[in-house]
Amino acid sequence: MFLVIICLVAAACVPITPTPVAPIDTQMPPTAVPPTPVPPTATAVPPTADPYGISAAITLDPAITEDADSLKICSLLYSGLVNLGVGGLEPALAESWVISDDQLDYIFKLRSDAVFSDGTLITSAEVVANFNRWLNPQDPLRGNGEYAAWERTFGGFLGEKDADGRAKSLVDGVQQVDTLTVLIHLTRPEPDLLTYLADPAFAILSPDALAASKYGGQGSMPVSSGPYTVHAWTQGTLQLWPNPTYWGTKPTESLTFNLY
Repeated sequence: MFLVIICLVAAACVPITPTPVAPIDTQMPPTAVPPTPVPPTATAVPPTADPYGISAAITLDPAITEDADSLKICSLLYSGLVNLGVGGLEPALAESWVISDDQLDYIFKLRSDAVFSDGTLITSAEVVANFNRWLNPQDPLRGNGEYAAWERTFGGFLGEKDADGRAKSLVDGVQQVDTLTVLIHLTRPEPDLLTYLADPAFAILSPDALAASKYGGQGSMPVSSGPYTVHAWTQGTLQLWPNPTYWGTKPTESLTFNLY
């Protein structure tokens, strides 16, 4: 089915140049060799103190938390396919995309220089793994989260039907086209899809890290896809350092948040 979709998309899609702005079976290995991360030195990134502090009960897994403090930190640690900047939608992990004429297929081309903070290349396999986690209640990375942001934004989960027998979920499935290309298929047109995907709840996390127990809680070390990494997380403070592997403009100072 997806092969038919892809062929139709190729004939019908026209490139969309961004302005300032089920489940997949195939696994394709990365073709690029990621750089080896080199952590910054403490003297190069003097900490900037946060005078107000944040809750000590933060969870650094944006897909399963609704807590404002948690999402604040997650927005510093992770990147999504697109970003909502001052001027509107901007490319992030996806550098470009095309939309089919019927607005049911979105094909995203990923950046070739995007890596997680552990040096792993961010490919279509990682993106598909995250979407399957959000969409499919049977996905092995699902855990015990309720995924309220996904349900609220996209209407439901894989296999759920409304009273008329129609799929509840706006997203029907996600597929790897090639190593750096991802196709998202919708059940109905949604002109605000890109804006939805800019929500921090739908940032791309490392599937390998997510497989670890209690990911996102204190004692775990989140793997970043955004401008900062977790350097230290204690009972009283959370310190973030600039991510040396970040593809975008790197911050120059570390951040220290008091936990209360």
